[in-house]
Amino acid sequence: MNNFKTLLLLFFLIFQTVPAQTEQDRREAEIINIEKDIVAKLTGHEPIKGKKKLTSRASKSERKLVADFLFESLKDTGLKPERHTYNVQDKKKNQYNGTNIYAEIPATNGSDEWIIICAHYDTVEGSPGAVHNATGVAIAYYVAKKIAELPTRNKNFMVVFFDHWKSNMIGTRLFTKKLQTDGYNVHSMHRSDYMGWDNDEDRAIELLASNLSLESQYRLESPVPIYKRIVATPESRFFSNFGYDTVTLTAELKNADNSPFVRQSEDKYTTVNFKYLASTTEIVYKVMRAYATQ
Repeated sequence: MNNFKTLLLLFFLIFQTVPAQTEQDRREAEIINIEKDIVAKLTGHEPIKGKKKLTSRASKSERKLVADFLFESLKDTGLKPERHTYNVQDKKKNQYNGTNIYAEIPATNGSDEWIIICAHYDTVEGSPGAVHNATGVAIAYYVAKKIAELPTRNKNFMVVFFDHWKSNMIGTRLFTKKLQTDGYNVHSMHRSDYMGWDNDEDRAIELLASNLSLESQYRLESPVPIYKRIVATPESRFFSNFGYDTVTLTAELKNADNSPFVRQSEDKYTTVNFKYLASTTEIVYKVMRAYATQ
């Protein structure tokens, strides 16, 4: 009789734990499936349009294909994407013609605060740009998609894909100026870069936040180690110069657990650890969901 009770208890415990594990696996599989499609098309692993495959995202024609792809991808989620186009000249008479792609996800309670989820989509010439920065684009896309599905949002959200990172962040600079000119009350800007390489398989991330509250929110939602980044990236310094609070997420740059192929021809789809990417994406989504429901 005691053996029967023991077996019954074991069966009950197993039955109770299976649904939670299955749900976690389902979420991970969903994230990986969506992000593989995005990264594959952005890196030339699969055609981005018809039979056209990208070699990089550096030339004007390649960047236009990417901008159109991101526009249509956001549109497919039910969002209403817009193009922020620019044609400017720097002090050295260099001309920059590009397009930032963005979409607003309005609050459901009339809030005037905006959280910006962003990533740059261009690359250096000759690099497929998987870890730098197709993975960042994939994170921003997936998180925006899921935030748009929430029935309640106590803050406004905006997803932005920046053009011309490699050209002194022209796209980022002009879009940030647009946010100021248009009077957006920006709560914070969140960007991911250099994500997708996890050689020691600890799923750890590195984080640079402009204030303790933002840092604490990520630590609260993260089941994996978070290492604090000390040195500011050019993008984070730039956002801060505009007075915006920022978060930058990367792989473990400080601990040298980052891709050795960044900005090279070997920064390919096949080097991306999609389970690690999904893990990081889930953390970002949980943080955004927390802000949406606070």
